[in-house]
Amino acid sequence: MPSTFILGNLLGRALVSYALIWLVCWLASRLNWRIAFTRSGRWYSVLAVIVLTLLGMGAAVVRKGGL
Repeated sequence: MPSTFILGNLLGRALVSYALIWLVCWLASRLNWRIAFTRSGRWYSVLAVIVLTLLGMGAAVVRKGGL
């Protein structure tokens, strides 16, 4: 596979993962989007984005049988 495809796939999954984490932070902060952006930048939120991204890539690799 071309490296641009893999990089684009990884970037897309990271953006969707961040959106999911931001949505959870937004709901936890009682629909205050400014606080949600602050909370989504904390270390544990960034770690959650990384874990979700890697899990998504791992699931794609397992489903397709490798890169």
